[in-house]
Amino acid sequence: MWDAESLSREKSRSHDLAQTILNNQPIPEDTNHLRATIKVLEADRHEDDPMWWNNLAGAHLRLGESAAAVKLLEPIVAKFPNDYGIHANLGTAYHLMGRYQDAEKEIARDLEINPDAHFGLEKYHLALLQYLDRDAKYQSRHVYVNEFTTSLLTSQSGRLDLFYPPEDMLEARAGGYSNNVAMAEVDYQAFVKTNRVNFKASEMLAMLAVMDPHPGYQTNWNLLTDTNFEAGVIYMAQMNPKEPACFAMLGIAAWKNRNYHLAATALERAIALGSPQSELLKEKITALKDFIRQSQSQRRAMVIAPLLGIAVLILAIFALIWVIRIIFGCSTKSG
Repeated sequence: MWDAESLSREKSRSHDLAQTILNNQPIPEDTNHLRATIKVLEADRHEDDPMWWNNLAGAHLRLGESAAAVKLLEPIVAKFPNDYGIHANLGTAYHLMGRYQDAEKEIARDLEINPDAHFGLEKYHLALLQYLDRDAKYQSRHVYVNEFTTSLLTSQSGRLDLFYPPEDMLEARAGGYSNNVAMAEVDYQAFVKTNRVNFKASEMLAMLAVMDPHPGYQTNWNLLTDTNFEAGVIYMAQMNPKEPACFAMLGIAAWKNRNYHLAATALERAIALGSPQSELLKEKITALKDFIRQSQSQRRAMVIAPLLGIAVLILAIFALIWVIRIIFGCSTKSG
């Protein structure tokens, strides 16, 4: 959304990862204030000013009235073809209505007008829309910030390696199938039926992901290295608190920061919301929890070992004193 309240809202909004993962309640809107805003705007019309339209549509969007925002903006979008807010608000309204293709078109246009739109976070909105508009098979083996897809698929034992497997290696394997996704899917399904899910299966799934067409946003941005990555995925989750894809990405953001408990919690939330990746995410949660247990055991061992060493040293000192006393006692008696 983009209206008169956007800047103040963003200044007051917390982009804290833990708060977003653990607090699943959306920030409540002041409905009385928004209704009053709509009345004031409708009583003092400035129909040649795009910001008037943005403020009116924004108030309806904040009230959850997406259809009303669409009804306002569709007839005037051609009147203001180069206004960022008109496209952003119409795209947001379409998104909330589940019209992902229409939403993607409008959000792509607002990013053409301003590539650093919405404080540098709007490109994450485009990435999410390009994921939501894909079929279930694509969604089951990708995350919406696609640069992290192969890392998630091949991660093992709590490790999230952002640069393995190398994409050119996966592309070479895909070449063995002449990039025939259907043929590769048959081999993958046959493998997982007769083998325990393991690293080879993960790499096969990663190969399938590489064979899928890349989302269009990657033509302009590499979000793997984007300094707004964490703020972007947090923002999308706050705007879409019931979208499992957003919590999968929050899990990756936490995992990337080595916040393993938070990562597992976020992935569990994605499953609870109905993620098409549920089986994959369950494997990753198990790996994360195993890694946490192993780390805790190692930490206990690191604490206990020095204590045992000190205890042995103390016993050795006492033993030495005892031996010296015996020897000294024997020497005294002999004298």
